[in-house]
Amino acid sequence: MLEDIPRFHLANLPTPLHRLSHLEDSLGLNEIWIKRDDLTGLAFGGNKTRKLEYVLGKAMEENADTLVTVGALQSNHCRQTAAAAAVAGLRCILLLAGEEPDVYEGNLLLDMLLGAELKFFPDDDFHSLSGRLDTIIDTLQDLGLKPHRIPAGAAYPLGSLGYVKAMEEVKLQFDEVGSSPDRIIMASGTAGTIAGMLVGAQLMDIDSEIIAITVMDDVEQHRAKVNNLLVEMQREYDFIPKSTPDFTIDDRFLGEGYSLMSDGVKSSIEMFAKMDAILLDPVYTGRAAMALIRMALAGEIESDEKVLFWHTGGTPSVFTKSSCFMQ
Repeated sequence: MLEDIPRFHLANLPTPLHRLSHLEDSLGLNEIWIKRDDLTGLAFGGNKTRKLEYVLGKAMEENADTLVTVGALQSNHCRQTAAAAAVAGLRCILLLAGEEPDVYEGNLLLDMLLGAELKFFPDDDFHSLSGRLDTIIDTLQDLGLKPHRIPAGAAYPLGSLGYVKAMEEVKLQFDEVGSSPDRIIMASGTAGTIAGMLVGAQLMDIDSEIIAITVMDDVEQHRAKVNNLLVEMQREYDFIPKSTPDFTIDDRFLGEGYSLMSDGVKSSIEMFAKMDAILLDPVYTGRAAMALIRMALAGEIESDEKVLFWHTGGTPSVFTKSSCFMQ
């Protein structure tokens, strides 16, 4: 199955799986587990590292010399792509939606340190810049480069294979500890991670409810995004089940905007840090943490349920919010 697909090893796997004992006590839940994909090991880690192993496998097979991708100014995906390129000895060009700031911080600072070439597009947002990617690839080819195109978030069938594989990993870990989660809660943006998880759950007969806490779309938009990617995966790979898996999308925690941190997210980040020394980010895992906390306090999660919080990384972007935490 996945063994026949080229893969360039980048991540320290398996990532840890452990209990959040103090958070359990505070929320009145018997078991809260955390899957530490913030510890994949590539320049502060994160979920994109798993995806990039398969992306890089393809790029190296094609003798590419340059990785090109797009993202927001504080894109976790762009930071991990820059790191992957450094490990593989490739050039990296990052197309970033927004005005170049006077001071580089968080992921943007790391992009620079990792040697990526940063191109800023102040008149584009995240979505419109993604539409430019093919044209820019054509231009680079005209200049004699061999670029490899990576969609935002590596959210396409090849990238999603990283989380098909991840579900096999977490299944083995839970088998070892003699438990299994009733619910898996994770943040979802470009949908590549959730799509891979859903396929992996089907293949591994994992019957946990998978809950995607969306950070940029409403329920209908995000479901369409996930379902479209699942169809693409089914077309691309014969081993992907043809049925549409069940999953839950929760858009109650979107807040006022993608990059804006609400007081609830701030409090949730502080709670995870002070109770179990888990560092989250203000856009993705902070929102997912707020969802877990509020669902538990509202009784939406029963005390005897076993919950897995999947930490998808993104920690460097919390360093851009120091003024918010100092208030």
